[in-house]
Amino acid sequence: MRSPAVKKPLHLVIVGSGVAGLYAAITAVEHGHQVTLLTKDALADSNSWYAQGGVAAVGPRGTSRGDEVASHIEDTLTAGARLNDPAAVRAVCSSAWEHIEALIGLGTTFDADPAGDHPALGLEAAHTHPRILHAGGDATGKVIASTLIGVCRRLAGQGSLRILEDAFVTDLVDDDGVITGVHYLQAGQCHRLQADVVLLATGGIGSLYEWTTNPAGATGDGAALAWRAGALVVDAEFVQFHPTLVRAGRFMVSEAVRGEGAVLIDGNGRRFMEEVHPAAELAPRDVVARAIHYVYAMGGQVFLDARAVEAAKGRGYLARRFPSITTRLAALGLDLAVQPVPVTEAQHYWMGGVYADARGRTTVPGLRVAGETACTGTHGANRLASNSLLEALVHGFAAASTLGAADARQASTPIEFEYVFELDGGCRETPAVPLTREGLQDLATAQLGVERTGEGLSQAATTLAGALAGSGAATREEAELRNLITVGRLIAEAALARTTSIGAHYRTDTPDAVTHGPRVRTGFVRAAPTPPPPFTGTGAEDNHLLLTGTPNS
Repeated sequence: MRSPAVKKPLHLVIVGSGVAGLYAAITAVEHGHQVTLLTKDALADSNSWYAQGGVAAVGPRGTSRGDEVASHIEDTLTAGARLNDPAAVRAVCSSAWEHIEALIGLGTTFDADPAGDHPALGLEAAHTHPRILHAGGDATGKVIASTLIGVCRRLAGQGSLRILEDAFVTDLVDDDGVITGVHYLQAGQCHRLQADVVLLATGGIGSLYEWTTNPAGATGDGAALAWRAGALVVDAEFVQFHPTLVRAGRFMVSEAVRGEGAVLIDGNGRRFMEEVHPAAELAPRDVVARAIHYVYAMGGQVFLDARAVEAAKGRGYLARRFPSITTRLAALGLDLAVQPVPVTEAQHYWMGGVYADARGRTTVPGLRVAGETACTGTHGANRLASNSLLEALVHGFAAASTLGAADARQASTPIEFEYVFELDGGCRETPAVPLTREGLQDLATAQLGVERTGEGLSQAATTLAGALAGSGAATREEAELRNLITVGRLIAEAALARTTSIGAHYRTDTPDAVTHGPRVRTGFVRAAPTPPPPFTGTGAEDNHLLLTGTPNS
């Protein structure tokens, strides 16, 4: 993937240290650009680090008999209720193996099959063939991120990359409609960093909900930053819930466990998913999550039962295949091999996000996005399992490798959307409503969860508009809460606008899914007047440290 240096290097500022941000940083350096990577905590504090299942990819070696890229494309479209952008899906699936080989070249070691000749391939929900490459058993994200972090540290040591940890980006620098840098908070002081292009790759929105598979730092920062800058946000109503969270330890049990043959049972030991969907436990995530939600709503319990897997594949198999999960469960006194484990659904991934074209460009000049912050149209109404790390790689690379183009700072021209709404920034004549993070999580879990109603969405939208009007931004905690409220409001408004149920968006007042027909997608742009107030923490605007020129100065 290495390319010759560009004639005119640009200064790329990347916000976020998940797989998308790290891979983009490496790619941009390889293409001869100056790069500064900011992350609000440590480099390893990202959603990517916690990804267990793997990376979906079809390639010339190690692939299942009968599998092909066309099948991966079709599975992605089917899982997404065909609300996907077909061109984006083709681009991601067809280039998957190229990036797998790039990861291997950078030092990533994927688990091998028994013969040791090819990567081992797992099966996950809604995939018609085993095509999930994994590493460290059930620590794929950690292994990949560790590899990329190692490369980035090495580049930083060579002076090719600047890394700023514990640097929380509070706002974007807007120069007459063009993004030219970021404001960030570090060690209690505000700073400004200039850039030719800013790439937001800040990850997910999990902290909006009470129960999530995401780490605490998943506060929707990138989407909120882009929204305040005027970027188009699309498909916001589509929030994915993972079916198997262990609440006691607040950690996820990978879908790959069900891919190995584990089943879901209720408190009476009844396997209920066979009655819900032909694919049973391997149905799309939205289907499985709703089924689990229903069992709990009826006063029941749900357990993940993998005892038959252990019996069929031999003693110790589950511990070898899923070492991290086994260790986490053991700390709670649980053992997949000998007992059913209690699980429930939890927020996992946001299919919506900032609109991005194939090069990661948003509708705002100078601003690009990648990873979960972006909405490229790849996932549609429901993401196919193990496509998230893949998309992060493909679009992280695309965003960084196309900076040398003459129009690198130009905005994208979005595809035609059926509905594009203007939404004020929450700072107009809206009564201020104080809202704590706990209160916000209660509201989102109740009204923006697995099941929704028009009445609940309307109430949530009104409450969140007031909360945004009353939100402050004098500390990192306040700024994160403002970001979460912003994303929550976008989800509520988008879900309210979509009166039909489809994919991960399920309204009990209009439950009939519309799975075929024209792709009707919704988008929101911020109304021009009265933008939200900027960050007002220690170190005012005129005290910002201005960093210019080479990022290594």
